[in-house]
Order: sequence, then structure tokens, then C-alpha cells
Amino acid sequence: MLRIFLAGLLSILLPTVLWAQVSLFNEYLTPETPGLASELASFVAPGQKLDAKISELRQAAGQPGAGKSAKVDLAAFILRKVALQRNLSYEENEELILEASDLLPGDYFVESLWGDLLYYKGDYETAFSHYDNALFKKPDDIQLHGRMGLAAMQQMHYEQAITHFERVLAEKPDSFFIIYSVGRCHFELKHLEEAIESWEKALKLAKDEREKKAIEAALSQARELLASTSDSTREEDQRFVIHFAGNSQEDLGDVTFEMLEEIFFQVTDSLNFQPEVKINIIFFLTEEYYKVSREWSAGSAQGIQIMVPLKSGYKSPDYVKGLLAHEFTHTIIHLKTSNRCPLWLNEGLAQYQEFNAAYGSPETIRPDYEPLMQKEFIDKRNFVNLNQVPSLIGGSSHYDIARGYIASYLAVRCMADFYGEQTFDSLLSALGRGKSLDESMNEATGKSMADFQEEFEEWLRNL
Repeated sequence: MLRIFLAGLLSILLPTVLWAQVSLFNEYLTPETPGLASELASFVAPGQKLDAKISELRQAAGQPGAGKSAKVDLAAFILRKVALQRNLSYEENEELILEASDLLPGDYFVESLWGDLLYYKGDYETAFSHYDNALFKKPDDIQLHGRMGLAAMQQMHYEQAITHFERVLAEKPDSFFIIYSVGRCHFELKHLEEAIESWEKALKLAKDEREKKAIEAALSQARELLASTSDSTREEDQRFVIHFAGNSQEDLGDVTFEMLEEIFFQVTDSLNFQPEVKINIIFFLTEEYYKVSREWSAGSAQGIQIMVPLKSGYKSPDYVKGLLAHEFTHTIIHLKTSNRCPLWLNEGLAQYQEFNAAYGSPETIRPDYEPLMQKEFIDKRNFVNLNQVPSLIGGSSHYDIARGYIASYLAVRCMADFYGEQTFDSLLSALGRGKSLDESMNEATGKSMADFQEEFEEWLRNL
């Protein structure tokens, strides 16, 4: 199961994030030719007059003997146009930002704006590299450090993010969202006491009830998790940090590391992605686990953290192996796509890997799902539109939840049958580059989402 608590909290605080990003667009490159600065400031919206001015400046910059000032003038007006039409897609602005970069390679204003455009697109890795280029020009720019922290946090490079956020807090110690973000990074790294300390500071700075409730919810989860794991045993290897509650280390310790080694290569090879960070796995006492997760879940993944309750039956190696494969798959998908994977694909791939690990084949479904699959999908042909999966899985009916999971799994099986497992990598990679689901499906399969839905239903009729 994929938990979305902190992602939901981030959406509550999104206006603060957007304000921080947009502020850079108000800082413009200044033309070098006298009089052009005031003319540049007069443009408050893109249009024919601005385009005509850019054409005029292009001609001037292209003249033999044109100096650097002509390039700066042209780049300044190009960047203004890009900033004024930042509501357009990255692709619609890409040609202009490339032109500005050719005129002024490595320029602070070019690289900063370029990074923002890519951040909006969702390409956090490339955005970070452009922010880094800009930072080379202004190493103490706290706006850039804030953006680099956000881009690193989106990629789950939490320690790197904290380093940049701390540079901001050194000058702006009361920055609410940065303090919240530091807490989130510590939470993901399982530095729970540090997370609580940061969120307690953020709570004092919250400006409205919405922010206060979001921070209080985060604090509650962190405190419950700290209480649940305070007496746990901790072990780690080069890939995982494992927290064992009670005497679970004696029961699960050696076998867990052996399983995780096998699962690691199964999932990372299939999805063509190896994490650069260690994954935290927490084995809870059952009663403690259900304080921080839904009562019907067998396990949950949140960022780089996997949580598993200990209950009867978990000593079965195949069960544990399948469960860990499922949750580890969620973590890899989250890292590979920066949390931009639709729920049906996320849960479908997680089950595909789970069944492969537990039963030796991704085509062998969970035994308790077989009757429902036969009744709803084969006998009744009561198919599920994949767009409806979030409402099914997020509902309260166990029957509907199971239908959502089964539909997700079958959709991934259908994709593997028609296009091969290599499609998983292509699809997730496109999502990770900030492409929409339709764009990603077209790139990976040559089909739109609507076309794939039809293809999926036809495949189901032939099961």
C-alpha cells in the first residue's frame, strides 16, 4: 500500500511553495544599452510589441561587430518574454531559453529561470543542475539555496536538501516553509527527534488554521512513530536500514536481509533504477503499526520508508518476501518518477513484483483475489476504468478496494503481454521527466490512455 500523508500535507502548503518559486521571475536581467531598461519594464504581458522588439534586437545582435551588450540586451528581452508566459509548458518556452543560453552561457539569470521552468515541469534533477550553475555565479544567493533544497527534496536527496535549507535559515530563521521542509527531510531520514523539533518551530510560525492543522498532523505522526520505534533494534547494510520491534530481529533479522538482497535486484532490474539513498524498513508491533496506518493494510510505503506490522503468518518467508517486494516497488517508483506515478500503475507494478517474489511468477495472483477476479472481471466482465482506481482504493468498501487493486494488477499484466516488461522503464522514465500520463503512454506504448483502456478491456475479455 502506498501512503500519501506527507504528499497531502505538501499540497496543503503548496501556495507557499509557489510563492517562493515565482519570486525569482520578478528579478530580471538588465539591458546594457541606456534607455532599454525602462522599455523592458514597460512590458507586462507577452504580445506582438514584445515580439517585434525581440526581432529588432536579434537583428542588432546579428550584425558584424556586434558586442556583448547587444547580446545582453536581446537576452534580457527574451527572458522577460519567458517569464511573462511562464504559464505555458516548458516545451513552448524551451526554444527561447536555449536562445538566451546561447547568447549568455552560464548567466545567473538564464540558469535561474531555466531551473524554475524545469522545476515547474517536474524535471527536478535537471532543474537542480541549472540552479547549481547559477549558484556558481552567486554562491550566497539564498533564493537559489531554497530552490535547490526543494529540488533535492523532490528527488528524496534529503541530506543534500537539509544542507541547502540550512543556508536559507542562517539568514531567514523564521521562514515557515523552509523550517517545515527541514522537518520533512528529517522525518524521511528517520531523524524523528529533529523532525519534531523543526515542526514544533513551524507550528509557532503558522499563519492560519489550515497550516496549523497540517503541522499538527505531521507532529502527531512523527511522535507516534518515535514512540513506536523507541525500543527497536536497528541494523543496516549498504542498501537498507532496518528497525526491528521487540524480538522480531531474532525471528526476521537474517532472513530479511537475505530476502531484501534478492528483492533489490529483482525490482531495480525490472524498473531500471537503483536508489542513491538507503531505504528505511520498520517492523512494528502490530498494535503500534495501526496507529500510523490504515487498519486493513499489510504494509505501507512512504517516501524512502517502508512500514510492516508483525503479526501471525509473517514468519512465512514467501509472504514476507512478497510484502517487502510490493512496498520496495512503491519506493523505487516514487524515486524514479518523483512521486508522479498514477495510482493504478503504482499499485499494479507493486503487485506484479509482489507476486513474482512470493509465487515465482507475476502471472500468479494472490489466492484470496482469485474468486473476485473470476466473478467480476471474467464472468461478469465488470471492468474498472483505470481512472476510477483512486476512488476505489481510497474508499471504505473492502470489496471495492480489492477491485481497484485487481484492476491495477491486471492492467500492468496486460501492458507486459502487449509491449513487454521494458515498457515499465519507458513509462516511468517519461513520467519522471515531467511528461503527462497521456504523453508518457504514447512514448512507451504508442497509445493514449483512452486507447490503452480499450485495449485493456479487450484483453480482459480473452482471459
